[in-house]
Amino acid sequence: MADTRATFVSHKINKIRWRQQQKQSLQESDVFASGSWDDEQNKVCLWKVERQKVQSGEMDDGGGKGYVESDPVTLCEAPHRGDVTGLEYMGQDHIVASSSTGTITIYKHHTNSQTLGVSQQWEKVHHHYGQMCPCTCLAVRDDVIVSSGEDGRVNIIQVGHKTPNRVIDKADSSTVNSITFLKQTEFVTVNSTGQLKIFDLRTNSDEPTQTLSVTGELTPLQCIDKHPSQAHIVATGGQDGVLGMWDLRHDKFPVSLMEAHSGTVWEVRFHPTAPDHLFTCSEDGCVWHWDGSQVNATPVGMVTGINQITGTGAGSGGGNLSTPRQFQYGGSAVATGLTNPWLATDIAKNKIEITSLLDQKSLPINTLDVAGHTLLCGTDGETIFTMNLGSLR
Repeated sequence: MADTRATFVSHKINKIRWRQQQKQSLQESDVFASGSWDDEQNKVCLWKVERQKVQSGEMDDGGGKGYVESDPVTLCEAPHRGDVTGLEYMGQDHIVASSSTGTITIYKHHTNSQTLGVSQQWEKVHHHYGQMCPCTCLAVRDDVIVSSGEDGRVNIIQVGHKTPNRVIDKADSSTVNSITFLKQTEFVTVNSTGQLKIFDLRTNSDEPTQTLSVTGELTPLQCIDKHPSQAHIVATGGQDGVLGMWDLRHDKFPVSLMEAHSGTVWEVRFHPTAPDHLFTCSEDGCVWHWDGSQVNATPVGMVTGINQITGTGAGSGGGNLSTPRQFQYGGSAVATGLTNPWLATDIAKNKIEITSLLDQKSLPINTLDVAGHTLLCGTDGETIFTMNLGSLR
């Protein structure tokens, strides 16, 4: 069980993100950003976590067990109009936030004065029939921002430009709930009808290059994350509490559907340096650690296209989500003769270890982020949870 600290912050946390680690630095980031929602005056805050070595003779094992962390302390904050619906770091000192007012804002952290100020802003870039509507998500790659919202519109924004460089007006006919970059010029969205759509910025067409979906009922997908080293593997979380694994080299259907939480999965994150570990948080007040490190890699061959696994937590459910299909895995699996653990057939044999790290059973856990050995969670209970995960296999 992770060593957990709870810090009361007097506002509901909707998004939380670690500052990016400096290139070639072995030191873990100790600064993170949070964004609030459902308040008269929402805000973006920066926090710092102090880490201290334990007594001499009890050296750190490289997984963080030799460190003691303090509660996060506020470095600075800035007001934010509307709910913070998306939050991402852009480099070390800039944070991009999206708003329920349809606006995108870049904040700059002035480290000398420890203040947070607005660097650039694009107002009401999301609108519907002339009325502003919420921007629901954003993604950042270098100095490019992509955003989407309830209007189904996608904006491609270049920092320094006053207006979006490109607008895909009809990217989706329903609300886009999450978006992430796959490659430099490709990004993927998930929507309220259970679809994944891949867009390529190199094309002039506004149509997606690929559309995938879960068969059966049109259950909204709320979040998506990309495997840190294999861009064709993505994980999604749904309104029905299901965790989905997708291989984007093969269209149409997910590889695995794992019945997990009893409420909506609000965020899913691969560990950035230990991607056999994945984390989910949910409306049901739980945070789960999915450990795939013990799943034996499977030789390339005919594998079931849809596997089903029921979680071990209280949120487990039943039901047949889709009919299996089969296909031959290719790509990097051919070169190694093995599949990624998240794509292996053993996933259906309950070899994934699922641990409940937080089990509130009351208020929703809206957001999480993980870096090094520390997991952060933000809640509707006006609390930030800091969890020391120790060593990850």
